[in-house]
Amino acid sequence: MNSQNSQVESAIRQLHETFEQATKAKDLDRIMAQYAADVVAFDAVGALQFKGVEEYRVHWQRCFEFCQGEGFFETHELHVDVGGELTCSRMLTHCGGPNAEGEMQTAWMRGTRVWARRNGEWKVIHEHFSMPFDMQTGQVCMDQAPSQQQTG
Repeated sequence: MNSQNSQVESAIRQLHETFEQATKAKDLDRIMAQYAADVVAFDAVGALQFKGVEEYRVHWQRCFEFCQGEGFFETHELHVDVGGELTCSRMLTHCGGPNAEGEMQTAWMRGTRVWARRNGEWKVIHEHFSMPFDMQTGQVCMDQAPSQQQTG
């Protein structure tokens, strides 16, 4: 990996760390600052797709309202592919928080983010979170988790 690619990878990893901190703090402005105005997101929750940063912001706000207390959004197995003006990151995400009854609700998801350089800054132009489902029952597999060796 050349020096420039290494710098981009480091910047994307830092953006992921900032994202984690912002989700824990429920700092919607810091979260949304990572997205391009024309982002298209396929989230594991809610609508089939979200078009544009304002629509996605409303979705994030609803997610925070569901989580009554301090939540978490942890990135595991982060892999960054640097490629010129577009960069892709993929990860496993463990997220959750307490519901209205104070019970902790958690799940593992798969995530992919496509980043584009816009005005000298890396912005997410596409994000996709999903969870596996059982084809026979149609039920989401909420109990799946990576092995301890894989989450490092």
